[in-house]
Amino acid sequence: MSRELSIGVDHHEHTGCAVITVHGDIDRNSSVLLRAAIERLVSDRHTRIVIDAEDISFCDSTGLRVLLSGARVTSEAGGWLRLAGISAVLERLLRVTGLYDWFPVDEDVTVSLGHARSRGLQSPG
Repeated sequence: MSRELSIGVDHHEHTGCAVITVHGDIDRNSSVLLRAAIERLVSDRHTRIVIDAEDISFCDSTGLRVLLSGARVTSEAGGWLRLAGISAVLERLLRVTGLYDWFPVDEDVTVSLGHARSRGLQSPG
């Protein structure tokens, strides 16, 4: 059974980051919501984005393309995109596709925000 996608966005001014919390399935029908959230943040000059991915229950190739596109557009705008607390489903997809090491992945959002504080505006690593 498919879980409807819901997305929440929180701004963490002390780190200069936005956190997008994702719940449910990212597929060809719902990925437009995540893409729109990322694009809206970047257009509003919020280019340091953490995706709270703990509650992603499914992700297909369309969802993966949205994450890759988000990483690209944030990088082009001088920022970055980090994945925090990735679900087992998303971790498996990233490992199978060889993209796990391409994304900065943190244990949880707190760790991601800690990287943002300690690294300032530098790229993640």
